[in-house]
Amino acid sequence: MRSCWLASFADVPDPACELVCFPYAGGSGSVFRGWQRHTRSLRVTAACLPGREVRLSEPAIPDIDRLTTALLTAVTPLTGRRYAFFGHSMGALVAFELTRRIRDAGLPLPAGLFVAGLEAPHLVRFDPAHDLPRDELVAWLHQGQGLDAEVLAYPELIDLMLPTIRADLAVVENYRFRPLPPLPVPVHVLHGRDDDVDVAASGAWAELTSEECRVTTFDGGHFFVREHEGRIVRLIEDALTTTTPARETGDIGGIER
Repeated sequence: MRSCWLASFADVPDPACELVCFPYAGGSGSVFRGWQRHTRSLRVTAACLPGREVRLSEPAIPDIDRLTTALLTAVTPLTGRRYAFFGHSMGALVAFELTRRIRDAGLPLPAGLFVAGLEAPHLVRFDPAHDLPRDELVAWLHQGQGLDAEVLAYPELIDLMLPTIRADLAVVENYRFRPLPPLPVPVHVLHGRDDDVDVAASGAWAELTSEECRVTTFDGGHFFVREHEGRIVRLIEDALTTTTPARETGDIGGIER
């Protein structure tokens, strides 16, 4: 039986790899629902975090250590077969720290770590926003953090989700990097050309792995993943189902358009 922390969107017989996806701050697992239609060899699984969707009645967890402790229990059964992680923004940080916990537990590591919309964790610096007054926080979210204009017409919905958004923002804003040996896991960084995250900070993920690290740049801003869903899934599928050569660092590749 699956944990309440994980949900898959289709039954994929004998997948080449299970791809576990972690959402951005305020996001939910359903943002990955469409990914399965772009791949036949991967099983796409989303992390179902407290404070949203079917777990709306549960308080969101504002601390990355507590969050990854709970997730470690949930993903442990997956480590008996081939799996990989994808994370966007906050989700990239969660995927990284969860991989470290898996190593600490002596469990088999993911076949790959795919991260989007986040500087390398040792460079992460966020201006505090999680404790802003309500109206200031809503304005900040609307100005480029994924809050669509039409949602502003539903203040009750905003107020319902703000506690979860605040908790998620606290996860990244209060994060403190711990120097540890590099992970023996290949890292593929996905970068939006117009994102505030610059390409040099994206390339610095290479310092956190002893394996291959590549950076692929897409057109778009922080939420470029929405615009390039199919291409991103195919990129991940190719990386997980083909053999790659020795380590490459800072490969800034464009995606075929």
